[in-house]
Amino acid sequence: MFPIISFTLATLLVGTLLTFAAGRWARWVALLTSVVFLGEASIMLLGFTGLPQFGPGGPGFALGESHPWISLGWLTINYTVGLDGISLVLVLLTAFLQIATVIYSWEESKRPSAWFGLVLLTCLGCLGVFVALDILLFFLFWEAVLVPMFFLIAHWGGPRRRYAALKFFIYTHVASVVMLVALFAMAFYSGAASFDFPALYAATHGLAATTQVFLALALFFGFGVKFPVVPFHTWLPDAHVEAPTGGSVLLAGLLLKLGGYGLIRWVVELLPQGISLIAPVLYVVAMVSIVWGSVVSLSQRDLKRMVAYSSINHMGIVLLAIAVHSPVGLMAAVLLMFAHGIVSGLLFMVSGSVHHTYGTRDIPSVGGITPRTPMLATMIMVGSLASLGLPALISFPAEFTALLATWDRLAYWVVIPLVLLVVTAAFYLWMMQRLLFGPSKGGPEVVHDLPFYEGAGMAILVALTVLYGILPGLLVNVIVQSPVTGPFP
Repeated sequence: MFPIISFTLATLLVGTLLTFAAGRWARWVALLTSVVFLGEASIMLLGFTGLPQFGPGGPGFALGESHPWISLGWLTINYTVGLDGISLVLVLLTAFLQIATVIYSWEESKRPSAWFGLVLLTCLGCLGVFVALDILLFFLFWEAVLVPMFFLIAHWGGPRRRYAALKFFIYTHVASVVMLVALFAMAFYSGAASFDFPALYAATHGLAATTQVFLALALFFGFGVKFPVVPFHTWLPDAHVEAPTGGSVLLAGLLLKLGGYGLIRWVVELLPQGISLIAPVLYVVAMVSIVWGSVVSLSQRDLKRMVAYSSINHMGIVLLAIAVHSPVGLMAAVLLMFAHGIVSGLLFMVSGSVHHTYGTRDIPSVGGITPRTPMLATMIMVGSLASLGLPALISFPAEFTALLATWDRLAYWVVIPLVLLVVTAAFYLWMMQRLLFGPSKGGPEVVHDLPFYEGAGMAILVALTVLYGILPGLLVNVIVQSPVTGPFP
């Protein structure tokens, strides 16, 4: 079998190195690499038939590869990669956001080779996280994501970029250390013969309930900071506001998904007793995150900061769906992660374009933009309506399914996220009413609508928002190809 996963990782690595060295041709090398990556992800999707077993009675992974890497006698560390429905959907998300970000940033003039190289390196790290099935390999890719994002914020960000970059790095790195210790402890306490996921799967289910609870809590902290959920969220608004637009797209669209993916892969699948016993803690954290993200978004004047806080709200719903710990809930969580990645990427792009065009992101200061910049106004409206959960757009099937799963497990407690979805609709409608309609309020005398490259980057995400909103089964049929997300009634 052709090693398509390793070939894709190698393609991105070579493309990244060539982009760094390409000088004024960097954008073209990055675009070519992104097109090839999207093609390879499509090949993975077409080749994803059934779930061959990695080991007897173990979880199924397609397109898997496993090669000896480090042997310590008593422990084997392998290069092990593979895909199930959960990781494949997130690989597709990575490919979509990479090509959209490269196109949107086409006219980046500040050290373009470094910029496009770091964008590709960030996506390479995310791809590695989604396909790695060995603890050490997973951690190396996890940490590799932090470095390019740190430099994207610190060098291309706003006035407080160094503070935001350092805060982002410290928060996420400390959480990563706790995560690594917990993963190693899980391997040692379970007596697994290797760090491979299949070996851990066979060994960890026999762990005592108390051990599973402690490991699950430690891993929840490690992954929860990257989500982020309250009270681990304070790095996110600063990082988003100071990050350049392309950095914000990758940060919200991909890096936040690493936490949700890690929680499903390494806690839900390996520590089922532990996740069930700590579920009340997760419910509380999820509900608080949903409330906090929605209410604080209502008070924001800065468009980009409003979108950042709304991400906390949506990640709270993802955590709630994961905590429900049912096939329907986990399927909804993955679908919502994909939906949020596309929609938040679009919203951060429109935030950047509003700032480029009008010189500010202050919502009350810029009004009535529709007659002057109709394309930009259209993109703002599509992104906002998708984020508030309008039917026929991508977030609706994901949020509706998450609420159904919550109702099945928590009954009338579902009222809390349901009411807060109304609040989410309120702050997006408030923003659109002030920003898009009414008399013009300030701004340059002459403004131009979206440049072609910015419009093209957004158009990719708009097309995906509509396509998967109308045909969510295209994603659902892939997501359920995992032992924890399907089959279900």
